[in-house]
Amino acid sequence: MLYDGLLQRLLAEATADAEVVGVLLTGSLARGDALPGTDVDLRVILADGVERAAVDEVREGVMVEWGFADEAKARAAMESNPMHVYAYLDGRVLYDPQGALGRLRERAVERFEGYRVGAAEKAAIAANLRYPAEKIRVAVAGGDLLKAAFVTGTTSWFLMEGLWAANDRPLPPNSSVRPHLKDLAGPPEVETLYRELFLGNAERRVEVALSLYDWILNELGEGRPAGGSPG
Repeated sequence: MLYDGLLQRLLAEATADAEVVGVLLTGSLARGDALPGTDVDLRVILADGVERAAVDEVREGVMVEWGFADEAKARAAMESNPMHVYAYLDGRVLYDPQGALGRLRERAVERFEGYRVGAAEKAAIAANLRYPAEKIRVAVAGGDLLKAAFVTGTTSWFLMEGLWAANDRPLPPNSSVRPHLKDLAGPPEVETLYRELFLGNAERRVEVALSLYDWILNELGEGRPAGGSPG
């Protein structure tokens, strides 16, 4: 695995600290899809009541990001922001003598499997989707491919939010979207559509975006708004 030596040295340093009760490797290194030059993300669980600020530093030419929390605060963060579940679902436990990370991972699995998007949140997400969808349709109908492609590119994160909401799954962090496409029940061929959305030519990217907008809005119970131009 990339950075094995560095990880061993970082782990030795962390576990020599009496206030450290758990160390979790997260991100692409933990998932096994890291590229050369990626940073090292470590989530450190501290003894109850201990607080520390996050630290970003360069070690051996590699950016290392340390996040700190005790078990209670780590759990509270997961409850308030479900995106945190992915750190525990994807993470690789490096040190856990008291079982804190094991308990956090169990809760992450429960949170992930029981996650549901509320009606108010779905309505808010749908509202964010309808506007760019119709802007793209108007641009296409008017023969302005550049505008349609621009709106497609600059609003792609709204599509990701909608895609996960339509599947009743918590939205992953930006860097975890692609590996977690596998969690989605729809639309069909979602991994192919994702690739075409970002790597296709301008016409195909616009076409895919509109098809995703339509699918998501339908799944959110909104349907396509009246008065839109055909794509």
